[in-house]
Amino acid sequence: MIKAQLIGKIYRAFEGVALEDGVGLWEGQALDDYLQGDAYEVLKARDERSDWQKISIVTLYKCNSSLSFFDAKGMRFHLGLYLLFALDVFMDEEEELHEDKNFKHSPPEVYFALTYELKSDYSKNRFALLSAKQVECVIDFLEYNKVENERHFVKYMIKPKPSSVQKSRELLNAIAFWKGRMLIG
Repeated sequence: MIKAQLIGKIYRAFEGVALEDGVGLWEGQALDDYLQGDAYEVLKARDERSDWQKISIVTLYKCNSSLSFFDAKGMRFHLGLYLLFALDVFMDEEEELHEDKNFKHSPPEVYFALTYELKSDYSKNRFALLSAKQVECVIDFLEYNKVENERHFVKYMIKPKPSSVQKSRELLNAIAFWKGRMLIG
């Protein structure tokens, strides 16, 4: 699958998804910072709840740890944005951020969330509401990244480092997990 097809597929699969009463980006930051009471509610009130496409890349960076705190509704609402972010759809916006020397936030780690400890109850629960089309996007995304990683080594005739070999194994294991999830439903 080429990148443009994957991007279109992601937009279609996550179109119209609402956050409902799920954990949003700012609420995730409040959870990460152990906030309670009014401070927690103030951050939670900042969350976009109806259209994930309205979320700015600046917010994604500022809430870079929130991915670890999403419940199933939060994951379903934000995952399309994260996939597109990892595919460099918002590269122009990111370049502007990196030009600002005062901006000190790191990007969110999308691959980790889609490949690490997937068999844990925590992972199973937070991915529980994804539709078959959305899971298919995750599989296609991981497969796309596997092919791109391999293409990089072939193009530059580089011998993969042990960490790259490990990443390839992690991607293969994650792809197998997600494909198995498609069979379960």
